[in-house]
Amino acid sequence: MTPQQIEYVLAVAEERSFSRAAKKLFVTQPSLSKFIINLETSLGVTLFDRSSSPITVTEAGNIFIETANRIKDIEEEMMLKMNELSGLKNGTLKIGTSPFYAANMLMKTVLFFHEKYPDIQISIMENTYRNLEESILRGETDIMIGSENTDEELFNVEELCMEKIYLAVPADRAVNKKCSEFILSAEDIKTNSEKLFMSECVNLGLFKKEKFIFRGNSDSNQNTLKKICRNAGFNPDITLESNSLDTVFSFVRTGLGAAFIPDTFIKFADISEHPAYYSINCPEAEKHIKLIYKKNKYLSRSAIEFSNTLRELIGMGTWK
Repeated sequence: MTPQQIEYVLAVAEERSFSRAAKKLFVTQPSLSKFIINLETSLGVTLFDRSSSPITVTEAGNIFIETANRIKDIEEEMMLKMNELSGLKNGTLKIGTSPFYAANMLMKTVLFFHEKYPDIQISIMENTYRNLEESILRGETDIMIGSENTDEELFNVEELCMEKIYLAVPADRAVNKKCSEFILSAEDIKTNSEKLFMSECVNLGLFKKEKFIFRGNSDSNQNTLKKICRNAGFNPDITLESNSLDTVFSFVRTGLGAAFIPDTFIKFADISEHPAYYSINCPEAEKHIKLIYKKNKYLSRSAIEFSNTLRELIGMGTWK
């Protein structure tokens, strides 16, 4: 199995089309078709079923693709080990995470790591949680930082720190006067003040008549937020949804409605004006931020060192 055979078969399998695969490989379609036919003849099997549109992979094709991917993983692992013989003087590190974590929480860790290993090229991939998981499985990303549930049969998962959700309510809402004893400021949350630990959780049912702004970045996130409300005895009146946490927060500040905001945003986002915050008593209001990487895959030394740096800064309480 040659590198060219692997590249060509995987391209056809991914594109499900000889014409699209040819464009991707910068070869002509007739030459690609002939190459695959010659390969099938030499193997004595058919790799692709051309009778359907798009074309499909045969059982023999699946065996070839599975083997080809294993070979690519072994070659990649060999190159990583070769590059690391001389220490962390070169190489790449690919990190997957959400746009917010990338812009805020990972900033200090990335800068700290870059100062220590200036010749390591760092690439940060910002995408949805599920797309990042697929990227890890395909070997396009080394490690991932996230907080949603992950299949632990496919991934190694290490809990880094706890993220707590607070109810954020526009400052001019009348309900704030009724609940004034429960109001927390941004400084209380940022500094872990005595009031933060002494204050009781608010009865979320008191806000059932409020309009809500939900972050719609995933079905699981939506379901979690709705469950928090249902546990308090009401279905939320959702007036706006946005995939962006920054957008959700901006509309809270303009007075459009209340929202559930994680403490990581309150602590690390560069914000000068805040709404009223409330602590809520619900198991779904707390979740772990996790370090995630593929099981049974060699983890590069640069990825290991970055992970150690991340643990160190979180342990010191300075992850910013």
